Amino acid sequence: MQIRVPSKRVREKFQLIYELEGCQKAVNFLTEYYGVKRMRIISNGKKVSKGYEAHYYEKKAYFTKRGLKKRTILHELYHHLIDAKGMEVPIRKEEKEANNYSKEFLKKRS
Repeated sequence: MQIRVPSKRVREKFQLIYELEGCQKAVNFLTEYYGVKRMRIISNGKKVSKGYEAHYYEKKAYFTKRGLKKRTILHELYHHLIDAKGMEVPIRKEEKEANNYSKEFLKKRS
């Protein structure tokens, strides 16, 4: 089972919420769309390893100031969706799928 990129309408609504209300509300919209519990965004960067922009752990996504971008947020959201749905995916495959998910989500704007 794979997590699919939502429809154009849903992606456009995410973009609008992100721009007008902020990233936490936009992520809440997507978690509601997928039917999973919310992912909390923490932007203090304390739990992010050196050399990384973000880290997902137990329903929370930690970001550095530099890492708080749409693509990174969507990448960490993918990890949250995998976790919330109880899917078992090897870490390398999950990282690749998370990269593809965020890239496809933002690429399909038109």
